[in-house]
Amino acid sequence: MQGRLVFFVFVAASFSCLAPTGCGPRDPRVTIQGTVSLDGKPVSTGQVIFISTDSKLAAAGSALKDGQFTVVVHKGRHQVKVEAYAEERRTPAPNEPPEATVTYRSIIPPRYNEKSTLTFDVQSAKDRPAFDLTSDK
Repeated sequence: MQGRLVFFVFVAASFSCLAPTGCGPRDPRVTIQGTVSLDGKPVSTGQVIFISTDSKLAAAGSALKDGQFTVVVHKGRHQVKVEAYAEERRTPAPNEPPEATVTYRSIIPPRYNEKSTLTFDVQSAKDRPAFDLTSDK
Protein backbone atom coordinates (compact mmCIF):
# COMPACT_ATOMS: atom_id res chain seq x y z
CA MET A 1 0.00 0.00 0.00
CA GLN A 2 2.81 2.38 0.89
CA GLY A 3 4.39 1.70 -2.53
CA ARG A 4 1.18 2.78 -4.27
CA LEU A 5 1.06 5.96 -2.19
CA VAL A 6 4.65 6.82 -3.16
CA PHE A 7 3.82 6.13 -6.81
CA PHE A 8 0.68 8.31 -6.61
CA VAL A 9 2.63 11.19 -5.01
CA PHE A 10 5.33 10.87 -7.71
CA VAL A 11 2.76 10.92 -10.54
CA ALA A 12 0.88 13.85 -8.98
CA ALA A 13 4.12 15.82 -8.59
CA SER A 14 5.08 15.08 -12.19
CA PHE A 15 1.76 16.34 -13.52
CA SER A 16 1.92 19.46 -11.38
CA CYS A 17 5.04 20.45 -13.32
CA LEU A 18 2.87 20.62 -16.44
CA ALA A 19 0.56 23.21 -14.87
CA PRO A 20 0.77 26.80 -16.19
CA THR A 21 3.00 27.89 -13.33
CA GLY A 22 5.46 25.13 -14.24
CA CYS A 23 8.45 23.71 -12.43
CA GLY A 24 11.04 24.38 -15.11
CA PRO A 25 12.65 27.61 -16.27
CA ARG A 26 10.43 30.15 -18.01
CA ASP A 27 11.35 31.50 -21.41
CA PRO A 28 13.00 34.86 -20.59
CA ARG A 29 12.23 36.26 -24.06
CA VAL A 30 9.40 38.54 -25.08
CA THR A 31 7.82 39.29 -28.44
CA ILE A 32 7.85 42.96 -29.38
CA GLN A 33 6.57 44.80 -32.41
CA GLY A 34 8.03 47.98 -33.83
CA THR A 35 8.50 50.23 -36.83
CA VAL A 36 11.36 51.54 -38.94
CA SER A 37 11.19 54.59 -41.19
CA LEU A 38 13.81 56.36 -43.29
CA ASP A 39 13.33 60.07 -43.89
CA GLY A 40 9.72 59.79 -42.72
CA LYS A 41 8.79 56.85 -44.99
CA PRO A 42 8.40 53.21 -43.87
CA VAL A 43 11.31 50.98 -44.95
CA SER A 44 9.58 48.61 -47.35
CA THR A 45 11.85 45.55 -46.94
CA GLY A 46 14.94 44.70 -44.95
CA GLN A 47 15.81 43.35 -41.54
CA VAL A 48 16.22 44.49 -37.94
CA ILE A 49 18.76 42.80 -35.65
CA PHE A 50 18.78 43.10 -31.84
CA ILE A 51 22.16 42.29 -30.26
CA SER A 52 22.06 41.93 -26.49
CA THR A 53 24.69 43.79 -24.51
CA ASP A 54 24.91 40.57 -22.46
CA SER A 55 27.41 38.62 -24.56
CA LYS A 56 26.00 35.30 -23.26
CA LEU A 57 22.68 35.90 -25.02
CA ALA A 58 22.03 35.28 -28.70
CA ALA A 59 21.13 38.02 -31.14
CA ALA A 60 17.63 38.06 -32.61
CA GLY A 61 16.44 39.35 -35.95
CA SER A 62 13.30 39.97 -37.90
CA ALA A 63 12.30 40.79 -41.43
CA LEU A 64 11.02 44.29 -42.12
CA LYS A 65 7.87 44.56 -44.22
CA ASP A 66 6.25 47.89 -44.94
CA GLY A 67 8.20 49.42 -42.06
CA GLN A 68 6.99 46.93 -39.44
CA PHE A 69 8.68 44.08 -37.60
CA THR A 70 7.97 41.52 -34.89
CA VAL A 71 10.90 39.97 -33.05
CA VAL A 72 11.40 37.63 -30.08
CA VAL A 73 14.17 39.00 -27.84
CA HIS A 74 15.57 38.74 -24.33
CA LYS A 75 14.73 41.52 -21.92
CA GLY A 76 17.48 44.07 -21.43
CA ARG A 77 19.61 46.49 -23.39
CA HIS A 78 20.36 45.82 -27.09
CA GLN A 79 22.33 47.35 -29.89
CA VAL A 80 20.03 47.55 -32.92
CA LYS A 81 21.07 47.24 -36.56
CA VAL A 82 18.86 47.96 -39.55
CA GLU A 83 19.65 46.66 -43.04
CA ALA A 84 17.85 47.38 -46.30
CA TYR A 85 19.07 47.32 -49.89
CA ALA A 86 18.07 48.72 -53.26
CA GLU A 87 18.67 46.74 -56.43
CA GLU A 88 20.60 48.59 -59.13
CA ARG A 89 20.97 47.44 -62.73
CA ARG A 90 23.33 48.66 -65.40
CA THR A 91 23.56 47.97 -69.11
CA PRO A 92 25.55 44.78 -69.71
CA ALA A 93 28.84 44.95 -71.57
CA PRO A 94 29.20 42.77 -74.68
CA ASN A 95 29.39 39.06 -73.75
CA GLU A 96 28.57 39.84 -70.09
CA PRO A 97 25.91 37.67 -68.41
CA PRO A 98 22.79 39.64 -67.34
CA GLU A 99 23.15 38.62 -63.68
CA ALA A 100 26.52 40.41 -63.55
CA THR A 101 24.72 43.72 -64.12
CA VAL A 102 22.76 43.59 -60.84
CA THR A 103 24.21 45.05 -57.67
CA TYR A 104 22.72 45.88 -54.29
CA ARG A 105 23.31 49.17 -52.50
CA SER A 106 22.52 49.77 -48.84
CA ILE A 107 19.86 52.44 -48.43
CA ILE A 108 20.50 52.63 -44.67
CA PRO A 109 23.47 54.75 -43.49
CA PRO A 110 26.29 52.86 -41.70
CA ARG A 111 25.47 54.58 -38.38
CA TYR A 112 22.36 52.36 -38.26
CA ASN A 113 23.98 49.03 -39.25
CA GLU A 114 27.71 48.20 -39.39
CA LYS A 115 28.52 51.20 -37.12
CA SER A 116 25.17 51.28 -35.36
CA THR A 117 24.53 53.81 -32.63
CA LEU A 118 20.95 52.60 -32.16
CA THR A 119 20.02 51.01 -28.83
CA PHE A 120 16.82 49.83 -27.23
CA ASP A 121 16.09 48.59 -23.70
CA VAL A 122 13.48 45.81 -23.90
CA GLN A 123 11.33 45.70 -20.77
CA SER A 124 8.12 43.92 -21.76
CA ALA A 125 5.99 42.65 -24.63
CA LYS A 126 4.19 46.01 -24.55
CA ASP A 127 7.31 47.77 -25.89
CA ARG A 128 6.83 49.34 -29.32
CA PRO A 129 10.20 50.64 -30.58
CA ALA A 130 9.97 53.20 -33.38
CA PHE A 131 13.23 53.79 -35.21
CA ASP A 132 12.96 57.01 -37.24
CA LEU A 133 16.16 57.01 -39.32
CA THR A 134 17.54 59.78 -41.52
CA SER A 135 19.73 59.57 -44.64
CA ASP A 136 23.21 61.01 -44.87
CA LYS A 137 22.88 64.31 -46.67
